[in-house]
Amino acid sequence: MIRILCLHIAENQASYRYRVAQFLPYWKEYDIDMHPVRITSKSYPQKLKLALQSREYDYVWIQRKPMSPLFTAIMAHNSRLIYDYDDALYAKESYRKTKPKPVHPGSKQVISRLNNLLKHSSIVFAGSEALAAYARKFSKGNTFIVPTSYEKTPDPPMSIRTEGPVTIGWIGNNSNLYFLDMIDEATSAIQAKFPDVRFSVMSGKAPVGVKTRWEFVPWSKEAEDSWLRSIDIGIMPLEDDEWSRGKCAFKLLQYMSYGKPVVASAVGANFQAIINGVSGFLASTTQQWEQAFAALVSQPALRASMGKESLNHFLTTYERQRVQEQMANILHNDYRNNLKKRSH
Repeated sequence: MIRILCLHIAENQASYRYRVAQFLPYWKEYDIDMHPVRITSKSYPQKLKLALQSREYDYVWIQRKPMSPLFTAIMAHNSRLIYDYDDALYAKESYRKTKPKPVHPGSKQVISRLNNLLKHSSIVFAGSEALAAYARKFSKGNTFIVPTSYEKTPDPPMSIRTEGPVTIGWIGNNSNLYFLDMIDEATSAIQAKFPDVRFSVMSGKAPVGVKTRWEFVPWSKEAEDSWLRSIDIGIMPLEDDEWSRGKCAFKLLQYMSYGKPVVASAVGANFQAIINGVSGFLASTTQQWEQAFAALVSQPALRASMGKESLNHFLTTYERQRVQEQMANILHNDYRNNLKKRSH
């Protein structure tokens, strides 16, 4: 049994829910004992105690949070480090217009701590190709692309609705509402051309300052399932910058798991999540966004075929069990190889 201490960020963060929490009930099936501990909000003595206790584990799995050099050094001396991240912490967030504070992505402190942690890690789990490429500049260990995954829906829709108003949906946190501004010309044009089309957003607040009329649905864990079933097309606009290129296309996985055709910016991990022209469309310009929407809105058969391909692609690449098996194989291979090195 491989013993792992998992130091993770806050439980209310999506990164924790989908890169730590959803795997916890299943690790023992893979002969892995995972002990999760929230590291954020811990006092200095508490962090030091955890760092010293790390010698009791085969691995310390650090989820997203760049630790200070002292704690990183102690834990790397006592155990083997796994660093797991799903955001471009080395870049300033797309929507941040001011200089990042020391705790924010893109700040000198975060970049310095991130680079140091990567250097000390035996294994890096990167959520996208861009994050893996960055990690390989510093990590002397093994870097693996491990996409953010999603539990398959117990009863995904068997067919796409071909009658009634079409609903185009976006789900995300408040700060990412920024990206809806980028496609406002396209969405408002489609709304004018197809008056029956509904645009629905599930978030913490409604979009403001846009021409498109968005129907606002407050996010809650309980309401998420019914909202995902209610939409016909899922979207993920992004800015083509360093922060967005590191994103892990998680919104797309949510839509795909419900058999929805998808439209997204041709940026970063979206290239892998969408089979362009088969399971959805990649778009770079306002015209391409409009064309993608118009095709899907006006052709029910296209929505149905793309939705089916979208679900198939999700099940073969991003479904929770497949991703967890990938990680378990990596861990057991590393564990065996390390045992061999120590025996020689």
